[in-house]
Amino acid sequence: MRRVLLLLAVALLAGCGSDDSDDGASATGTNAGSTSIELTATEFAFDPSTLEVEQAGETTFTLVNDGEFPHALEIEGQGIEEETEEIDGGETTELTVDLEPGEYELYCPVGDHREQGMEGTLIVGDAAGGSGTMTDEPDETETEGSGGYGG
Repeated sequence: MRRVLLLLAVALLAGCGSDDSDDGASATGTNAGSTSIELTATEFAFDPSTLEVEQAGETTFTLVNDGEFPHALEIEGQGIEEETEEIDGGETTELTVDLEPGEYELYCPVGDHREQGMEGTLIVGDAAGGSGTMTDEPDETETEGSGGYGG
């Protein structure tokens, strides 16, 4: 449910030309089987650091360097290891990858940026729904039989 609301919010913000960002990924489908995700690099983090893509397939990552130091994006997992060019502060680059379902590592391959915290996770396809990973639904087993109103 949260993913659907996030995608709707991103679509609305994109239509308004807003620069406001949400805590989640800005994944939008551009055509059947194609997804676009924008993320920002700063010292020393990616925003967002956790990305979810519902369908496997061609995904284009747009990296915006809002930091002062050079940064890049590397995606590794499921037999894939691809990276963007290194870009200076204020620059933007893109990387298009054909993703399979599963989990991937995201990180900045420049110097020791990864060790300083520039890393994240990409979850694609069935792994994005995962069993027991939904956090926006209350856990009914904890609320049954509580008998109170929290007071």
